[in-house]
Amino acid sequence: MNMFPDYETYLTMFQEHGYAIDALTGDTLQPDKTLYMRHDIDFDCELALGMAEIEAKLGVRSTYFLMLTSDSYNLFSEKNASSVEKIKALGHKISIHFDAVRYEDFEAGLKKEVSAFEDFFEVDVDLISLHRPNEFFLSHDQTIAGVQHTYQSKYLKEIKYVADSRGSFRFGPPEETEAFAEGKSIHLLIHPIWWMFPAATPQASLDDYTLWRLGTFQSHIEANCNTYAASDSSLVVGR
Repeated sequence: MNMFPDYETYLTMFQEHGYAIDALTGDTLQPDKTLYMRHDIDFDCELALGMAEIEAKLGVRSTYFLMLTSDSYNLFSEKNASSVEKIKALGHKISIHFDAVRYEDFEAGLKKEVSAFEDFFEVDVDLISLHRPNEFFLSHDQTIAGVQHTYQSKYLKEIKYVADSRGSFRFGPPEETEAFAEGKSIHLLIHPIWWMFPAATPQASLDDYTLWRLGTFQSHIEANCNTYAASDSSLVVGR
């Protein structure tokens, strides 16, 4: 049995209960009957695109927060940038998943990232999400370099917030909250890794993803290095 239900079926459930599903932005949040969707992309732009396509099929929008400082993917590579442009073309919002502790001067760091992101993807950044924030940022209710972030009270306390962090709804799924029962708006953080590689445990999802990623990386090496043949490799994907 998988940790989470089928993603398309899950979103349809909210629609059937009268919820509009929309991207999380820096605009004013509606108090009732809106599911504000956000995705922090920690590992893979291709998985993000797969999720974006499911949402577009249902006629809903989400916000995809992407990292410029990830060891897992290069946001500006041809393949990843293409995935992000497709997400944008589907009508979703794209912005920055910011690792604030990466910088000694986090405001200067964000200014650099905003400049690069806005220039490359031709968008305006009005809201960012924070990657694994420390205690300081968990209670930092001010903007960062004039940009709103998802740990401000507006997004974290003044509206019901639910996340699938670590591969589970640790404080209960959104459909079992008082806010849902009363038809109040909800801020929902979904990480594609758990839903696009469904499994019974977070570890199993990560293991399956790791094997899939190994296969894609072998194909990448083979395409860019004539001396390597994935078919002859001693690394057996899926073993």
